Order: sequence, then C-alpha cells, then structure tokens
Amino acid sequence: MRADNIDEKGLIYGKWQVMKNTWVLQYKNSVCAHLLIGEEKALLIDTMYGEGNLREFVEGITDKPVMVANTHGHFDHTGGNAFWEEAWMSEEAAEDCKHAFGEEMQARFEKMPHPDYTVHALHDGDIIDLGGRKILCIHIGAHHLGSMAYLDESTGALYSGDELEAGQVLLMRRDRSWQETVQMHLATMEKLAAHADEIKAIWPCHNGNPLIPQYLFDYIELDKKVLAEELQPEPDLAGYGMGPGSRDFPVFGGGNLYRYQYGGASIIIRQ
Repeated sequence: MRADNIDEKGLIYGKWQVMKNTWVLQYKNSVCAHLLIGEEKALLIDTMYGEGNLREFVEGITDKPVMVANTHGHFDHTGGNAFWEEAWMSEEAAEDCKHAFGEEMQARFEKMPHPDYTVHALHDGDIIDLGGRKILCIHIGAHHLGSMAYLDESTGALYSGDELEAGQVLLMRRDRSWQETVQMHLATMEKLAAHADEIKAIWPCHNGNPLIPQYLFDYIELDKKVLAEELQPEPDLAGYGMGPGSRDFPVFGGGNLYRYQYGGASIIIRQ
C-alpha cells in the first residue's frame, strides 16, 4: 500500500521519467536507482536501502517482469534486493551485497520477503536483453572491486554507480596503496572512455545526474595529475556531506583523507 512508502517526513521514494521508458528513482535525496523498461521486461539498476516497499513502488510504474541488477555490493545500492527473489551483479559484489550498514539495518534486512535471494553473476561484456533494448555490462572497480557499469545501447545512457559522479568519488580500497587505488580508478575511466562515442549521458547514483561525457576525461586527467603529484589537495573535505574538518571517515578504515579536484572531477583518497 502507498502508506508503506511514507514516513514521518513524507514520501520515501521519488520518481521522474527522463526519457521514454526510463525512470530515475530516488531515496530521500540520498541515492538514486534507475528503471529501464524494454518490450519484454524491465531492468532495475540498484535498489537503494530497501526501506518501505520498493517492489510495490516499482510495480506501480511498470507491469513488466523486473530484473534487478546492481552497480556494486555496498548496501545503499543492494538494500532493496530482498524484495525480489533474484538479483544480478558481479562476483565480487556478491561477496558483500547482503551486509547492511549496522545491526539495526541488518535486522530489518533479515525481515524482508527474500533475504536469501539468489545471486546470479554478471561478467564484463555480458548483454542484458530487455526486448528491443540491450544493455552492455562493463566491469570496472576502484570505489568497489566489483563495480559494474551498464551502457544502454539504445539511448547512449551510461549508469556508472559510484565510480564516477558529479560530487566526489570515494576511493576507499583498504588493501592497496593510494597510488595503486588511483591507478585502478584511472584504468576504469579509460575503459569507459573507450566507449565515449556511444555515451550520450552519464547517470551516477549520488550527487546529481545526468552528466556530460566530458566528466570521463576530467577524471582521467585528475587521476593522472594526482599520480604525478602535480596537484595540491584542497584545504579541507567540505562538500557533499563531508564536513570541512573531516579527516577521518570510518569507511576508509582510518587515516588522513584528502580531496583532489580537476575540472568537474573530484576524488577523496586516504594517504
């Protein structure tokens, strides 16, 4: 019922149609998902935190069977998977897709309709055919080792997850040096840039969308300049939820954090 998707602050989810058979869904001004509708089925890219009843909300938009796919395994992108019986993602994303951010959130997840949902693996180069609409899977990874971008070949829309956005990319790999982490991100941007002629717009999950393809090249230049130590970090981390005094952020595993910017691109890394 509609009441399931209303809390004390109003609607849990927002929606807007950005082109034919294509919708952006938003959870509390925090994170976005994307719904692509083909002739035979629909693809829901990410499921946000899973509050309320996301499945009911989605089925209010389309009556086509819905296939759930994730950009990566972080719970703000997989939390609503458990409204469905199955989900598709990279093998690396499957390792943490059912791990919520904290005990309270985990307890809520366990009470959802399908907390034991089946995970199917997607691989680089796979094609998802929605019927008259094909989606190319592109395996990338720096923010999360299992990140998958989805390129809608019919519209030129690239769904980039958290590897590319307008606000900041959090490069928080804990098991590598910062240089290796930035190098990994550079490789992912160059991999996506190989499709630049096909990309008309980039749709991230946080901090604004859509983006023009130029963002890819801004990130490439930013990563190169950071690796060459040609840029000075910003004086603080201020912006997009990061306070000006922030120097320690739990998801990075501790350590000093620095923001670097070039053009429209911004990354935060631990050094």
